[in-house]
Parts: sequence; C-alpha cells; structure tokens
Amino acid sequence: MSSVSKGIWSNFARRSQSLALRNRNLQKALLSPTLPHGPVSLKKRSSKDKYQSPIGMDEIYPLAYQYLESQSEKTYKKIEEIEKQLEEVADSTTKSQLKDRKTQLEVDAEVNNPEIIYNSLFGTNSIDRTQPVYRHYLEKQWKDYGRMLIMQRLETLAVIPDTLATLDPQVDVRLKFPGNNIERWIEPGDILSSNATCRPPSLEVIEFKESKNDLYTVLIVDPDTPDVENDSFSTTLHWGLKNVALSNEDGVIDAKKLVGNPEYEFVSYLPPTPEKNTGNHRIAVWVFRQAEGKKVDEGAVERGSFDIRKFAEENELTAVGAHLWRSVWDRNTENVRKMYGLGRGRIFSRDRN
Repeated sequence: MSSVSKGIWSNFARRSQSLALRNRNLQKALLSPTLPHGPVSLKKRSSKDKYQSPIGMDEIYPLAYQYLESQSEKTYKKIEEIEKQLEEVADSTTKSQLKDRKTQLEVDAEVNNPEIIYNSLFGTNSIDRTQPVYRHYLEKQWKDYGRMLIMQRLETLAVIPDTLATLDPQVDVRLKFPGNNIERWIEPGDILSSNATCRPPSLEVIEFKESKNDLYTVLIVDPDTPDVENDSFSTTLHWGLKNVALSNEDGVIDAKKLVGNPEYEFVSYLPPTPEKNTGNHRIAVWVFRQAEGKKVDEGAVERGSFDIRKFAEENELTAVGAHLWRSVWDRNTENVRKMYGLGRGRIFSRDRN
C-alpha cells in the first residue's frame, strides 16, 4: 500500500508535527490511493472484505492530492517571502499587516490537506490551536452552531440587555463544574442544581485569533436577585477574576490555581442559592478582553447591587464571550447556604402583608 504523500505535506522540517495524523495506520489509509483491506474506520473483517472503492477513485485521488499539494508548495514560497520582508521592515503598521497576511497564507497552505481536515473534524479536543489552520476550522464549526446557540440563549433569556447591552462574540467560552457529578461541558441555559454549582467552575476560552498571554477578566453575575425595598431586582456579583493570562496554547481558567490569589481573584466565588419561590435565576458568565498591556485595578467592589456595565467601562474591558446557566431553589439549596455561612434563605409568596 503506497502513500500519495511525497511533497510539502510530508515535509516536517518546515511544518509542525501537529499538522499530521498521530494514528499511523489511519494516516496510511487516508493517504493511500487504494484500500485493499478497507478503511481503518471499519471494524468488522466482513465489512472490510465487502468494501469497494468508488469507481475511478484510485486514479482521481492521487491526482487531486498532487494538485492540491503543489498549490500548497506555492503558498509556502509566498510565506517565505513574507518572512524575509518581516526581517527587513521596521514600521509597526506594515509589520502587523504582513503578519496578518502570513497567517492567512498559513491557513490557505493547509486548508485542503486531508490530514488537517480529518483532525479538525474528529480530533477537536486535542488539536494544536497555535496553528492558524486549526483555529480556522474551529471558528468555522463554532460559527455554524455554538455562536448562534449562545446568542439565542442570551437574547431569549434576556441576559442581553439585562446585564450588558449586546455582544459580538469573538471567542468560544466553555464551562463545567469538576467534581460535582457533572464532569461535562454545560450547554448554555441548562438548569443546574445548587449542589452541582457549589464549587467554582472551570472555563475554557478558545481564541480564534493569534493569542499569546492576552489578559482577561471574568465576571459571573445574577441579575435576578430580589430587591424587596424597591419591588424590583438587582445584580449580584458571584465571582470576579482579573488579569488572567490566556493563549492559544493554554486557554483554560482553572479555579484551583486562582482561588484565594488576590492577584487574580478580586471577589471570591459565591454559589447561586436562589431563595424559595423566586423562580429561575439566570447566572451569566461574561468574559472580557482587557486593553492591551493594561492590568485591571478594580479598587473596592461590592458584591451586591453590582453595576457590570459601569465596571466594564471604568476598566476599559471589551466583552468577547459569554456563557450562562440557570439556578432554582431545590432541596440542596439550604445545605449549600449553610456551607457558605449564608443563613436560611427567605421564602417568598404572592401575598403581601
């Protein structure tokens, strides 16, 4: 079984090893013009024996591969030219433009590579996000579903405009609660028990642009806190993080590393504990990108009656992503309140005394 790969896409002296399939058997099958033993994805021997390649595929596939690989070779030559220009150029604006052009060419050079396409479709949790082409495919998948889903939930549940006026999502924000029997990524808008959310969540922020230790602020707020005196609602800040450095290589916000560290945590995590008969509380997670080179010095921040819009404006924060879940009073709520020394919660009724 011979491989069609013999050009730039098999040259890892100039390219990252992460652009190749890790499974050698799968790689060999994917890059072979013939499949006498059937695709690797077929597990049963009988299925492999019955398999037949589509008519003409054995001739067409190597030709198509060779053509696409030759186009990639030309693109890599353009990248080399830009790299030489970058060494000679001093103007920062021109340099930035050249870098953007180089990034786009790095996508163009690999976007049709079968190994890249396979990794992007079936290995999204382990691909190398420092590679522009992988970020390209991640962004495409996110825009096809995840971006629309989070905006639909934010607007349908009126988190927009009840917290911030609007959002132009630029990053994919994922959230889960480790060690609380739901070790999975939470779908935006899910209703979670107070027991499941009694510990701070872990977040993953997936940037689609090149990111090297950009700084982020994370605010978790509840805009449904009863304000009895004004017969209305106020916003409670449940967790505040600042100056968290993230990159394409590491976009995880791990609570274990941040909790209790005043360099990052300026308001400690307080789990949502809705009081009885107050309905579902929307718990909004807002991720902000900080101004370049600027650290947040928030000063004194009150947890209650928190003005998220004012805080973002004063600290020059740009909202780039969000998540949310919903919380409601349940049989675990009083235990969680006791755990955090909150005392017994009130019970609301329709009757006014």
